[in-house]
Amino acid sequence: MEVAEDHFDAERVAFLALSAIKGVGFETLRRISASGKSFQSVIELENADDVRSLLGRSELQGNGNAGQAWCETRKRAMDSAKRRCQELASSNVSIVFPGDRDFPPQLNDLSNTPRWLFVQGQTDVLSRRSISVVGSRKTSQDGVWLTRYVGHWLSEFGAPTVSGLADGIDQEIHSASINAGVPTIAFLGTGIFTEFPKGSDRLRYTILDNGGAIATEYLIKEGYSAANFVRRNRLQAALGNLLIPTEWAVKSGTAHTVRNAHELSRPIAFLRTPTQPDLGWVPREYVPHNGFFTIPTEQESFVKFVLRHLKSEPRSKSTQLKLL
Repeated sequence: MEVAEDHFDAERVAFLALSAIKGVGFETLRRISASGKSFQSVIELENADDVRSLLGRSELQGNGNAGQAWCETRKRAMDSAKRRCQELASSNVSIVFPGDRDFPPQLNDLSNTPRWLFVQGQTDVLSRRSISVVGSRKTSQDGVWLTRYVGHWLSEFGAPTVSGLADGIDQEIHSASINAGVPTIAFLGTGIFTEFPKGSDRLRYTILDNGGAIATEYLIKEGYSAANFVRRNRLQAALGNLLIPTEWAVKSGTAHTVRNAHELSRPIAFLRTPTQPDLGWVPREYVPHNGFFTIPTEQESFVKFVLRHLKSEPRSKSTQLKLL
């Protein structure tokens, strides 16, 4: 599906315009949206004092002639937004708001639902039943083997995968999904046009060419920060019907995703190879309702667990391989 420029209605243009104003960032825009105000109503304000109170530390602060400054700032911002719309459309990037037809309903299970998503590629794939597969950037042979093992079953599962495009396990499962002929979704911890990690653009475009999607809640120019990646992990956990962490530790970035999935009551399949330590190290609160499998010994039980939860509604507040 190609994104037409008329996708960018007045609300989306206003959102992009406000994000173009110096000093207006993610938290300011999130606060405006959470207040129930539309972005269009803010950009159309005429009273500079009202604008200042909403935009906080923007380029309007401290300006003597605030009314004239706001008129000039708004014009520059709107001009920038129109150019940005053309750029997004040419790159097949949509902006999706909660309540839109293409907004994935699974994300409404979050207490801090994203107020917008930038989505490059197929927006509808985000609403399909899917499997989140995550893990360490620094991989072991066992972790890679388990991830590829899951990949061999993906054509049987017939569900898209969700991960984060990071080095290591994330890129392994994206590649395995493509090889299995199923779409894969990468949730970024940066802006939609930021290449992170370096060298990932080739895989990114392969994902798009094979019916997948790249998604983020961060603004276009946002770069890397550890806090953004931790915040992003809740989206990976919420989007999938179940989570499979193929390599992780209790103190790791992946542990945030595991905790998010647990809090959302998403089923989790914990895997190990026969040579890895017993899964007794997994925190006890994660034991109920989840699956613990030694692979490939307990292959049949693992496959049944995944298929059962792909066919069932997530236990959430809103919805209460033929190997080689």
